[in-house]
Amino acid sequence: MISSILPYWDQNIDLDIAPWVPYGRDFSPVSVNGLYNPLLGGVAGLAFEMKSEFLYLRSFKSGNIGTMARQNMIDPQRNETTELGFTMVFAYSEQLEHSVLPLLRKFPGLMAGLTLCDIWDGDVLVDECKVLMLIDEDPFFNEADFIQSLHRAFQRHCGLEKSNLSFFAEKFGYRRCSISYETDDLTQMRVTQALFDMELDATKEVLGPAPELKVPPLPAMGIEKADR
Repeated sequence: MISSILPYWDQNIDLDIAPWVPYGRDFSPVSVNGLYNPLLGGVAGLAFEMKSEFLYLRSFKSGNIGTMARQNMIDPQRNETTELGFTMVFAYSEQLEHSVLPLLRKFPGLMAGLTLCDIWDGDVLVDECKVLMLIDEDPFFNEADFIQSLHRAFQRHCGLEKSNLSFFAEKFGYRRCSISYETDDLTQMRVTQALFDMELDATKEVLGPAPELKVPPLPAMGIEKADR
């Protein structure tokens, strides 16, 4: 049974993608990020080695960029209103979760949590996947230092045993097909959900507060909260 270390946010998120984004089969999930920053391309490639995928980054400095926002890689899109802070989203994997834990100590304001992300193409729900979100609300967050530290953390976690998944994804195309709750124990999830639904005082006294945290404010452009 896989037990997550990071908390779950109390809300799902929505991510809107452009109609032409090749979601089902993607031939450039790594190199497209390298157009903006070679180091970000390295982060995207190493994420594949950990059975994850870099999806999206939103910050005041970088705008809206990432694999799911490739229309902005050359000219990053920003809101008309100033959005401070930093948000980064990855498809969840156990390896990824363990690799980011040391960064939470190095960057005191950085928060990480798990939730579900609905991928939308206009009004069409394309997919739903479990994601790991990294959030920092500090307007002076050192994004460049963080990306470098994240890249080094991924390198340490992957070590020398690489599967070249990023190479094959680039050459032959990366197929995205999420399986709901693929990283969780279904029995444990059903029991937990039943306890949430009951909402009995006696249950709360036994279990303590619900193991979900309130998700921090998210930038309005591209990523939005979704009610569960």
